[in-house]
Amino acid sequence: MTHLHIFALNESIDLSHTHLTRQKGEAVVLPPLSDWLGVESIDTDEIELFPVSDLGDMTLSDYIQLAFTPEAPIPAATAARLNTLDGGVLMVPDNAMTGTPAPGPQATEIASIALARADHDAELPKARVTPMPTPAPEPQREKSPPIALIALIAMAVIAAIIVFVGWS
Repeated sequence: MTHLHIFALNESIDLSHTHLTRQKGEAVVLPPLSDWLGVESIDTDEIELFPVSDLGDMTLSDYIQLAFTPEAPIPAATAARLNTLDGGVLMVPDNAMTGTPAPGPQATEIASIALARADHDAELPKARVTPMPTPAPEPQREKSPPIALIALIAMAVIAAIIVFVGWS
């Protein structure tokens, strides 16, 4: 079962490293998080690091409910602890760490929340990728003579009639 570890940071931070900032292509220089948590390595593509003030009026527990899909609702006591945080916060899923966290003085673990997992463990076959069908060519339309040519022929016929009637 995968857990989300939530750490209050005892260091002042003014950077955000979240799924959204990574999607926008924003790059930041991260502090030595693996040292702070006492683990061998951290996959920084899976973590969230930001000042709680970035959430505005949203509580941290509501953000976690929306962003991480806990297995069950966050217990009231845990939500209360999370919602009182006012500095930086670091959220790390188990699968993003190599080793068991043993935080140093820079971080304090506030909670560990079980995350929902897939209800199956089967490996699905890859879908075949087929090229999009090319549309059929449009049928060739018969070209009609230009209007100017028709008008010229009509004027020639009218002129011929006038000349013919005038000679008779």
